[in-house]
Amino acid sequence: MSEKSAEVEAIKSKMLKKSYYLMFRNVVDGSRVPDLMLDHYQWLINLEKQGKVFASGPMFDKEGEKSAGITVFSTETWEEAEALAADDPFCASGAMEFSLKRWQINEGRINIAVDFSDSTFSIA
Repeated sequence: MSEKSAEVEAIKSKMLKKSYYLMFRNVVDGSRVPDLMLDHYQWLINLEKQGKVFASGPMFDKEGEKSAGITVFSTETWEEAEALAADDPFCASGAMEFSLKRWQINEGRINIAVDFSDSTFSIA
C-alpha cells in the first residue's frame, strides 16, 4: 500500500460512517396535498418524537418554488425506513410517490447553542 493510500485509510477509519435513509417525495396529484397536510404533519411529528426522523422539509428551486420534499429517517434498516415512508399519508394516498436512498455521513459539523436565560436556541 502506498503512503497516500495508507493516509487515506487512516483518515477514513476515523470518520463517523453513520447511515441515514433519505426519502425523496415527488407530487403525483397536487390537488390532494392540502387535505392531507395535517395527517402528514401528525405522522412526521409522531416519528420525530420516536427518534425516527433526523430532519424533514420541502426543497425549493432557484426561484423559490417548492419542487419536492425530503425526510431523513434515523432507522437501523432499509426495510424499516421503507415501511415508514410508505405510511406517509401523502404517499399512502397516492398524492405523492417516494424513492429511498441510504446516506452515509462521514464528514460535517453541527453547532447547537442553547441560551437557558430565555429558552432560545440556534443550530448552525
